[in-house]
Amino acid sequence: MSKLSTRRVVLAAVAAVLLGYAAVLKHYSTRGWSHYVPASSDEGVAEAAVKREFLSRTASDEQRYRALFDYFLSGAIKFTDTDGSRIQYRGAASTAGYRIAGLEGFARTGPLFAAWVASGRDPHVADAASGQSIDLVSYLRRGLLAGTDPKSSGYWGRFGSWDQRIVEAADVARILWITRAQIWQQLDPQQRAQLTAWLRQADGRKTPDNIWLLFPVTVDVVLRSLGAGVDGAGTDAAASPNYLQFKRNYLGNGWFSDPPNGTDFYNTWGMSYELFWIGFIDPQFDRDFIRSSLKQSADLTAHLIATDGVPLMGRSMCYRTAVPVPLLAEALLDDQAVSPGLARHGLDLVWRHFVAHGALQDGALTQGYYRTDLRFVDYYSGPGSCHWGLRSLVLAFLQAPASDFWQMTEQPLPVEQADYRLVYAKLGWIVSGRRDDGSVTVEIPGNAGNAPRTLPYAPWRRCLEALLRRPFRPSNEAAEYDRPVYTSATPIVSD
Repeated sequence: MSKLSTRRVVLAAVAAVLLGYAAVLKHYSTRGWSHYVPASSDEGVAEAAVKREFLSRTASDEQRYRALFDYFLSGAIKFTDTDGSRIQYRGAASTAGYRIAGLEGFARTGPLFAAWVASGRDPHVADAASGQSIDLVSYLRRGLLAGTDPKSSGYWGRFGSWDQRIVEAADVARILWITRAQIWQQLDPQQRAQLTAWLRQADGRKTPDNIWLLFPVTVDVVLRSLGAGVDGAGTDAAASPNYLQFKRNYLGNGWFSDPPNGTDFYNTWGMSYELFWIGFIDPQFDRDFIRSSLKQSADLTAHLIATDGVPLMGRSMCYRTAVPVPLLAEALLDDQAVSPGLARHGLDLVWRHFVAHGALQDGALTQGYYRTDLRFVDYYSGPGSCHWGLRSLVLAFLQAPASDFWQMTEQPLPVEQADYRLVYAKLGWIVSGRRDDGSVTVEIPGNAGNAPRTLPYAPWRRCLEALLRRPFRPSNEAAEYDRPVYTSATPIVSD
C-alpha cells in the first residue's frame, strides 16, 4: 500500500473515531450529563442535626422519626424543579438520563409524603430549612398533574419497552392510591383521564423477567381500584400474564429469584413490597399465595437483621434502609403474625445503623452502603434512585401516631433471643445468628472456594466518564453475589 493510501486510511479511521465521539457527546448531552451536581463530600449542618436527634436515646420515637421525616421533606423541597414533577437530587448520573433521575426523585420520595397524609397527620408541614409551610396534598397534586400532562414542560414522557418509566409508574400509582381521598376524588374528569392515560402506558410493555413484571400489575390494580381500569372491576390474578410469569421465579420462604443474578435482598424492598401493595389494594388478588409468602418473607427477614447492621449482598445496595419492609408489611396486614413492637424494633435497628454511619447527605440517602461509594452503585442508579430506601418509612408512617405500631413496646429480634442456623435449600443460603454479639451471617455453599475482589472506582474510570459523559463505574457483581459468606460484622464495604 502506498504512503498516500496509508495516510487516507489513517485519516478515515481518525475521522470515524471523532464522529463516533461526537455522537456519544451529543447523545449524553441531550440526556443532561452536564446538569448533575456532585453530592457534598462532608456532613452538613442538617445531617449533623438529624443524626444527633435520631440517634438520641432520650428523645421519643415520635420526635426521632419526625426529625427524619422533616429532613427528607426539606431535601425534596430544596431540589424540586419549577414544574413540581421532578426532584433533582445531587449525586452521580445514571444511564437513564437527568430527566428520568428527576422522575425517580419524585416517584420514590412522594409515597413518604402520601403516607404521612393518609395516616391522618396534618398535611401542612413546616419546612425547617426555608421556614415555609408546605401543603403536602398540593405539592403531590401539582407534581402528578404536571408529570402526566403532555403539554407541560414537566411531562415525564412516553413509555417504551424496558423503560425506566415502567418502574416509576408503580410508585406514581401508589401515591395516587394512598392519597385517593385527598387528590383523586377531588380531580375533574379531564385530570383523571390524563393521569390514567399516562399510567396505562405501562401495560403491554416488555420488561426484564424479574421484579419489573410486577410494576404493570400494581398500576393495573390501582387503576381498577380507582374505577379507572378497563372494566372498573377487581382483577383476577390468573388474567395477568406478568403476574403468572413472576410467580415462576418463586423459591419458597416468601422469596423469589432475581434474574439474571439469583437471590438477593431485592426480596425485601422489591418483591415483598410490591406484593404487599397489590394485596393491600385488592385483598382478593391471589390472596392465599400473597398472604403466605409475605408471612414467610417476614420470618426470614427477621432473621437477617442484626443488632448492628445487615449481611447485605446483591445489587442496588443503596436501598439498604428498606430491608425491614416485610416486617412492617406483615404488621400492617396481620399484627398477630408479626408484632408491631417487633416490626418497629427491626425498623429502628436498621435506620439507626445506617444513619450512624453517614447514610444521609444533601437531604437524601447517599449513593452507597454508608456514605457515597460508587463502587457499589449500579449504572442504572441515579441520585434519586436510592429513595426506594424510604419504603420502610412509607409503611411506618402509614400507621397513625396512636397505633400499636408506634405505641407498643419494642420486642427483640431472633438474634437477640438465641443463636440459630437456618438452612434455606431452594434459596441456596444458610442464615446464622449469634446472640453474644448480635451478628448475622449468610453462607452460600454454592460459592465455596470463591474469593472475588472488589474493583475500585479508579481514577481512569473517572477520566473516561469525563471524556464520554456517561457512567463508567465498576461492575462489582462478583463481589456482590459470589462470595461464600456475607456478614453484618464485616460488611462488603470493608474491602
